[in-house]
Amino acid sequence: MNAINTDIDFSQPLKTDVVIAGAGLAGLVTGAILAKQGKRVVIIDLPPQIGGRCGSTPYKKYWIDGGHRDGSDIGDLQVGWSYGQLAAKAADVTVPLRIVPPVVRVHHLPGTGTDGATMTPGKWGPEGFLQMSTAIFGCPEDEVNTLMTIVMKLAMADTAEREAMLPVSMIEWLKGETDSLAVQTAVLTMLKVVYCEFPERASTGRVMAFFFQDPSVPEPQPAFANHPTVGGIQGLIQPFADAIVERGGQILLGMKPACVVYEGKRATGLVAVNDANLALEIEAHATVIAYPLWQATSLIGSAHLCSEWKTMATALEDEQADAICWQAGLTRAPKLRSTGEPDSHLGWNRVLTGPGKGYNGGWHLPSLASQAMAPPGHHMLHAFVGRWLEKSETVSWQESKKQIGRVRDYLYEFYSDLDECVEWSAYQLVERPACLAWIWAGVKRHGVRVPGVDGLYIASTTMESDGGPVDIGAHAGLEASKAISEDFAAS
Repeated sequence: MNAINTDIDFSQPLKTDVVIAGAGLAGLVTGAILAKQGKRVVIIDLPPQIGGRCGSTPYKKYWIDGGHRDGSDIGDLQVGWSYGQLAAKAADVTVPLRIVPPVVRVHHLPGTGTDGATMTPGKWGPEGFLQMSTAIFGCPEDEVNTLMTIVMKLAMADTAEREAMLPVSMIEWLKGETDSLAVQTAVLTMLKVVYCEFPERASTGRVMAFFFQDPSVPEPQPAFANHPTVGGIQGLIQPFADAIVERGGQILLGMKPACVVYEGKRATGLVAVNDANLALEIEAHATVIAYPLWQATSLIGSAHLCSEWKTMATALEDEQADAICWQAGLTRAPKLRSTGEPDSHLGWNRVLTGPGKGYNGGWHLPSLASQAMAPPGHHMLHAFVGRWLEKSETVSWQESKKQIGRVRDYLYEFYSDLDECVEWSAYQLVERPACLAWIWAGVKRHGVRVPGVDGLYIASTTMESDGGPVDIGAHAGLEASKAISEDFAAS
């Protein structure tokens, strides 16, 4: 789905009910729901393909996930689809999913090489964490009850507790909960397995929200998108885009949002420019920005943004992440050295390294669940190390290759025939903002209505939500479409 800018009449404004800047999941969910309600919807975005950082892109007849294109959604590969279920229902779309068991394999490389490596199977969730508490997290047998009391306290925290603990780091909170260094370390190791490179500095309130299950929201479906024609996470994106176009909406790609237009204290649309910098005015009753708050501020303009949101935008922008990956197209599923059987694990492998069990990313075979991810009979291997960084922090290319190289070297030990299976391979550098970034940062986040401005909304992955990395985009779209519908009804 590419922009056809030659068909755009730049000589006069394009009039619509809703204009949305951003063709990631949040923007597309917003647009699909409103289009279902009969609103005229126009979506603009700079990347030449829908999905932004959340989606996938084709390469050599494979599809590559990983948040690698220009765009601004938080990317991930396997999803906990909860708000997404509500979004699909509200938009009346079918999102093809492969529901998978909540399983994980945790690999520990104790030294500098791969000698002595162990693999322990486990499951996500409190019960699974209990099973992994000793073998993986290193909790002493006689302190498992203390560990599980702490996990349940995180999971059972109410809204007031989560808000109060927002600025409190996990290490601060743990020291107040137990004097046992072994239990503290076990909890932090558990969070490394979940995803976190620096669990000690994660917000306790955000970790509480991660474990909390809102009874008003469907239980998360552990799943991979399984679209018949597009691979990977793009399969979550495509149905919402298709619904918009089928309902008469427009998705104009290759168009860079330049600024919001105002009449007094009301937003009246956007200006976007194409690759020749030809300006298109889009007049709309509702204007939506589906970018992170700090990117939205430049479009909104300083005069129309309150001081609290300016401060929030700066704090959120400092919470960045990037990733180094190794992608490989395989002619077949590789065989486990331990059994001689082709790998059939429908989930993630996490890698911990050294005596302290440091976070070192992991890998999976997404093509086992997403049929369009690779050509028939072939498979996709995605090894991934995400780094949670402050804006001023950097990781050199040499260090990046060393980090992912340790995972890659282990893969050749874990599988007996990987060298025979690799059809092509490449490093993938995911520039920031990307990955999980601000999900566990102790920073207050925003709502969807812009204070003091009528008709302006932010459907962004930086919004206040307990949704997971991709699911938060669906939540943002739900909240923005609800607010816009209410304001249309009131006007």
